[in-house]
Amino acid sequence: MNHKPLTLPDIEALLRAGKLEEAHQSLRDFVKREPDNPQGWYMLGNLYRRQQLWGEAINHLNKAKLLDPDGPADAAIESIYDIIRFVNVDLMNP
Repeated sequence: MNHKPLTLPDIEALLRAGKLEEAHQSLRDFVKREPDNPQGWYMLGNLYRRQQLWGEAINHLNKAKLLDPDGPADAAIESIYDIIRFVNVDLMNP
């Protein structure tokens, strides 16, 4: 069965509907078809960020940043590093 490739708005609709597995596969297919599209890499990185897969998220967001240095990927990467660096000192000495 031959399916028409999904566009980024189609994939955004899947994400809004909570169809994360389908969106994930569609985004992976999208960046294979359009490897120079920073928005696809950004969306894939954000999907990994939502799943707290920090390394994958940073890798994909860095690809988006490389393709579009002025895009939103840099702020997303920084927010991940903020999460990773967070230390709750109250939990260190119970």
